[in-house]
Amino acid sequence: MTNASHAPGVLVTGSTSGIGRAIAELFAERGAHVIVHGPSPDGEAVAETIRAAGGRADFIAADLRDEDAPRRIVEFAADRVGHLGVLVNNAGANVFAGTRGAGIADWNHCLDLDLRAVWLCAQAAAAVMDGGRGAAIVNIASNHAFSTLPGVFPYNVAKAGVLALTQSLALELAPVRVNAVCPGYIDTPINDRYFAGFPDPAAERARVERLHPLGRIGRAADVARAVWFLASPDESGFITGTHLTIDGGRSALMQDPRPEGISMTKSSRPGDL
Repeated sequence: MTNASHAPGVLVTGSTSGIGRAIAELFAERGAHVIVHGPSPDGEAVAETIRAAGGRADFIAADLRDEDAPRRIVEFAADRVGHLGVLVNNAGANVFAGTRGAGIADWNHCLDLDLRAVWLCAQAAAAVMDGGRGAAIVNIASNHAFSTLPGVFPYNVAKAGVLALTQSLALELAPVRVNAVCPGYIDTPINDRYFAGFPDPAAERARVERLHPLGRIGRAADVARAVWFLASPDESGFITGTHLTIDGGRSALMQDPRPEGISMTKSSRPGDL
C-alpha cells in the first residue's frame, strides 16, 4: 500500500460522514480505489468529492441491517476495484437506551448493524480477498467495549462483540489479517449533536476535553491514520487479532471525585500513606 500504483481496492462501510469519510478520503489520497458506502443515495456526493480531488471512488447505497446487503456491497466492490484488499467495517448506530429502557427493537437495530453486519461483511469479503497479497480487515469498535457508562447499553455490548469477533476472524481468515480500533470521543457530527443537547455546548465540550490526559477530544483523522496503519502489510504485517485504542488516554484515567484543579502531592498519593 505504500505504492499508489499497487494500492488495493478498499471498501469502507458507513463512509459518508465522520470517521468513515475520513478513512475513505485518506485511502483515496494515498492511491487506493475506494468504495464509499452509506444508507442513502445522497452519499454519492462523497464519492464525487473524492473524484474531484483526483482520487478513485465509487458509491453504493445499502441498509446493512438487511442481511443480504453485506454480500451485495462486497460483490459491488470486488466488481469495481478488481482486487479488494481492505475492508473497513465502520458502519454503526449509537443506540444508548440502558438496560432498563431498551426494548427488543433497540437491541435488534443496534446488534444487527453494529455486530451482525460486521460479521457478514467480513464473511463475504473473505471469499474474494487474497491474504497472500496483504489483504486486511479493520473493524471499528469503541473504548466502550471494555469500559462503559450507565445508559450506553446495548451499544457497548455490540462493540464488545466486535472485539471478540475480531479475534475469531483473525484465527479463521488467516492469512487475511483482522484487527480493530477502539475510538473514544471523536469530533464528528454525531458528537456535535450530542454537545448541542446541553444548555451550554461549549462548556460541556470543554469539560469533556478536560477528561482526557491529552487535553482534547480526537479527530476523525486520528482514527483514519490508525486504520491505514493496521491495513498496511508494510506497516503492520505481523499484527492480527488485536485492537488499538484511540481515546487520548481517556480509558486509562481512573475518575477522581475531588474538585478539579486540586493536584496531588507526593505524600497524598495512594500508596504513599
